This record gives sequence, C-alpha cells and structure tokens, in this order.
Amino acid sequence: MEFKDIKLSKQLQNALTEMSITTATPIQEKAIPVIMSGKDVVGIAQTGTGKTLAYLLPTLKDLNYSEQRTPRVLILVPTRELVVQIVEEINKLTEYISIRSLGVYGGTNINTQKQLVHDGCDILVATPGRLFDLAMTGILRFKTIQKLIIDECDEMLNLGFRPQLQSIIELLPTKRQNLLFSATMIEEVERIIDAYFLSPLKVEASPTGTPLENIHQSMFSVLNYNTKMNFLLDLVTDKEKFAKTLIFCGSKKFADKIHDTLEEKFPEEFGVIHSNKSQNYRLRMVQEFASGEKRGIVATDLVSRGLDIDKVTHVINFDLPESPENYMHRIGRTGRAEAKGNAISFFTEKEAVFKQHIEGLMKMTVETEELPEHIEINKILIPEEETVLPGKLIPIKKLDNEAGPAFHEKKLKNQKENLGNSKKNKRLKKYKKRNKK
Repeated sequence: MEFKDIKLSKQLQNALTEMSITTATPIQEKAIPVIMSGKDVVGIAQTGTGKTLAYLLPTLKDLNYSEQRTPRVLILVPTRELVVQIVEEINKLTEYISIRSLGVYGGTNINTQKQLVHDGCDILVATPGRLFDLAMTGILRFKTIQKLIIDECDEMLNLGFRPQLQSIIELLPTKRQNLLFSATMIEEVERIIDAYFLSPLKVEASPTGTPLENIHQSMFSVLNYNTKMNFLLDLVTDKEKFAKTLIFCGSKKFADKIHDTLEEKFPEEFGVIHSNKSQNYRLRMVQEFASGEKRGIVATDLVSRGLDIDKVTHVINFDLPESPENYMHRIGRTGRAEAKGNAISFFTEKEAVFKQHIEGLMKMTVETEELPEHIEINKILIPEEETVLPGKLIPIKKLDNEAGPAFHEKKLKNQKENLGNSKKNKRLKKYKKRNKK
C-alpha cells in the first residue's frame, strides 16, 4: 500500500516524500487504520519492520497545534538510544507541523531535563526509570495524556522496568488510547495488556519468533574464544563485504576485549557500546557508525534494541545469547526495510543448548556449517574459559562421643550463678534468703 492512499495530512505526506518513504510495510498497513479508529492496539512485529512509523504517523495526524505545556502523548521505550532515535524521527516527520517533542532518559543531568519538561512539549519520549524520577519531583504532570505508546515492551520488562511501568500507567488518565508494540509476546507483556488495556485489537505482521525471510542465517561450531577471534578477524578483513557490521557479545568485559583486538588490527574502524560507556560516547559511536565513519560496532544485548540503523549488512553473534528472544532482536538489526541481511553466529559446545532454544522459538533448524579450513584452531583457553579446580580439602576431625581433656568439669567458683547487682540479688547473696513482704 502506498502512503498516498492513507488519509494523512499534506504536511505528513510532504515529510514522507522528503524521507523517500512511499510504500507502507505490512505492520504499517495493518496498524495505521486501526490506530486511527481510536481503539487500543497491540502490535506484534519483528524489529526492522517499521513499527515506529506505524504508531507515529496516526499519532501526529491526530495532534493539533497547542500552547499547553503538559504533554499529550507519552512514548515509553527501554533504552536511551531508542529515545534519541524516535525523537529524531518525530523531528523529521514534523518538519511542516508545529509539534514539540522531547526525549528524557537516565545518565544525564535531571535538573536540565526538569527545565525542558517545564518549558512544555506535546510528545514526551522517555525511558521508564527517568520518567518516574521526573514524575516524583512534581515537575511532570500526566493529566493531559491522550495516548500512551509502549514500544519494545518485552525488552522493557526484561530489563526490570515493570514496577516503574506500572506506577507510571496508574498515574495516567483512565480515558486514553493505549498502543503497545513488541517483537515477542511473553507472559509479562500479556499481564500488562490484561491489566491496563481495554479490549485491544491485535495486529500481527509476522508470527512471534519467526525470523525475517530476508535474513540469511548461518551458525558455526567454534572451539573457544581465541578461535572465535581468529574467525572474526578473518571475516572482517573483507572491508567491502563487511562494510557495516554489528558484533554482539554477552558481557561488557568481552565487548571491550573484542574491541581492543579489532582496534589493534583495524585502527579507528570499529567502536564499542555498552552500559559502562557514557551517554555522549554511546551516541557518538552510533552517529559515526550510521554515517559510515566506522564500519563496525561491538555491542551487548542491553543496547541491541536501541541500534536502529539502516543498511546494516551483517550481524555477527560472537556468542549466542541465553535468551532466544535476544537472538531475534540481534539479527533484527540487519535486513531492514526489505533489504537483504546476513546473520553469522559462533557457538561453543557449552552454547549448543542456546542454539536449540533459538531454533525452538523460530520453529526451524539452522544447519551448523563447517569452520573454513584456513581458520587457525587455537586451543589456548582464556582465564574465563579455564575450569576452576577445587582447592585442597582440609579434613575435619570428628569428635568422639567421650569427652576428651578439653571437656573437664568446671571449677567450683565457676559453677556459681550470676545474680547481677540489683538490691534484691545483693540481699539474697548476703542473707541466703529472699526478702518476704
């Protein structure tokens, strides 16, 4: 379906034309008309299918110019990067509309954000933690909220934001439209829907757990970390093929370790993003990656949802995530907007069970491919892979039933009862009898 066939304002149509967006994706085609009807909506679609425009376009169509300071639309997302990218998307769409948008998130000065909230906005995009903090200061009021949008709800709950999310929803006006978008429909998401949504209509672009058809997946059984590193270096040596690559790993420590090796081999070509990096650093890395200044980013699962970047050619899973849903979010960074994508995954013998879980969620089998013959098999284990040997056991001497020399009878003076220093006890000690009244 063409966007020109949807009843959008001329200003929005012009903005879409400037963004070179003409055709709606399946989730947009299904969700936009239902959202325009005013009903609560639950959208299930994989990352990279155009969920953001699916809820932004009908939301912006319904907003008229207003000078009020309190927000009318609240958008909740799990990560800081996603806040920034949604605000940028809103700014592009409102090029010819007088709509004010604001993004708030943790890791920055809350006093600066309090002033921005006080100045007023129409659309507020926020992470749950910082939004709740602002609400508790009293500077932020929710009385004029007409529409609540929860994006990437499953990841938000996985990150432990359920208490803040529930507290925020309970502060909102009861008369509002609720929109929820998620890549997977986990039990926690269903509880939120049952508790706060009013007869929502479900819009599904593809069954939950089904991989995008335009992503080619390949998996390799690799001996250990050092062999994985040899394979990774061999792959990214082809700079033309691996021109825009995301490399995911399971921890901040490994992210830094992988980046250090890449930096040594390919100076200034790769960046690294995880929660220990400052907000400004993370945003700068994303911008440099998006602009092509860097051809790769090493990232953890915590920020995998916030990397909404077009034309990512490859996603490399240096290790497989324990959660199969995280695998779906990782590979969803490539193959976006009908483009072809590639997902390459390494796994050790211990990680083979994660592969089974992923295949169970996707309801398909990904054949394990042979490691190329020219890749050096390095059998040296890094400290994190070495088996920790138990320490020398110290035998505990078992006590006999009969008391030994240490269990002698107390001396007579030590057998006396301690009566304390009260008047009653002093009298008892002196006269050997209690005072009778």
